[in-house]
Amino acid sequence: MAEVLGPQTLLNKALPTGWDSTRITEWTTKDGVTYGELANQLALALGSFNQEMVTDWGWLFSLTEELAMEYEQGGSVTEMPEITDVDKPEAIHGTTIGHMIDLRVYGQGIGGTKRYFRDSRSAKINAAIASLVRRGRWRFEKKLLTRWFTNTENTIGSAGYDVPFVRGTGGVVDYAPPAFDGEAFTTAHDHYLGVDSDSKTSADVLDELAETLQEHGFSPPFNALVSRADVALYMALTAFVEVVDPVINYIDRGGETSGNQFYATGSRAFGLLGYYQGEYGLVEVRFTNRVPTGYAGMCKSFGNLAAQNPLTVRVHPDVGFGAYVVPETTPDDDYPVKQLDVEMEFGIGVGQDRANGAAAFLDASGTWTNPTIS
Repeated sequence: MAEVLGPQTLLNKALPTGWDSTRITEWTTKDGVTYGELANQLALALGSFNQEMVTDWGWLFSLTEELAMEYEQGGSVTEMPEITDVDKPEAIHGTTIGHMIDLRVYGQGIGGTKRYFRDSRSAKINAAIASLVRRGRWRFEKKLLTRWFTNTENTIGSAGYDVPFVRGTGGVVDYAPPAFDGEAFTTAHDHYLGVDSDSKTSADVLDELAETLQEHGFSPPFNALVSRADVALYMALTAFVEVVDPVINYIDRGGETSGNQFYATGSRAFGLLGYYQGEYGLVEVRFTNRVPTGYAGMCKSFGNLAAQNPLTVRVHPDVGFGAYVVPETTPDDDYPVKQLDVEMEFGIGVGQDRANGAAAFLDASGTWTNPTIS
């Protein structure tokens, strides 16, 4: 054996010739999970995901097992005629129109060999679960907001259509909302507004959207969703009311006139920015990065998963709402599950009232253009 003179140092801790550091690290850092542990972790993650979707977005949608909606077609109104004691009231009938809601299946899986799970690092498994849940959230939120912010009709089958809110003429299922408060509407009525940024501001966007809902009989508070890129513009509005956490004490600023003078006490929920006290009442303002700059939407929420909410999520009666696990089995008695598949089966469409929703685009052109939801 060759002799080396001198004291031992940290350099002498180097691995000897013939040892592979990668293989040694893989072995010494393994902690592995059983398939039962994987299934349990995945089920907990999906349960949390499903609840988050309802908590974060339940104000915007309802749940249904129906594949189609039918509702009154509006238009001009004739007054009820006067009659005498010998007259028989004339019978009338209403006209209806409708749309459909598609139902599609989305899925992803987590799998591997039994030895992989035995010898893997749990961080790798946790990362796979987190990535899967994130993909599910991406799919659901993009579908939800795309239906709100685009005025496109989508074909279902050969003659069915998934439709937007009131969108004017040019489609196949042109809708005229029922008359209200002395105002009748035609199929030319449009809830997708272009707002000219050369002469108008974010305040006009909120006021025009609120007016669009109010003229159909919806009463405040309204619910607005704006772009995260425009947060500063909305917070700078004179009539904007900032949310201040209860741990912050309010101090009267005396004669100061700059900045907001009013605050709402509370904690910001998911995406909650604050409130706008506009011409047509109070508007709750939320924000998201998924909506591009310049765009804003507004609706009337009737509560979490309320049937009157503007959008509806169609679910299969056998599986209900959210993501669920579908095990992929094998004939191996010692290894009965090959892969855990996760599926989501849903479709998103406009609810029973196509007037309960509007969107606006603040732009120099002053015309509406469908955005790309990220």
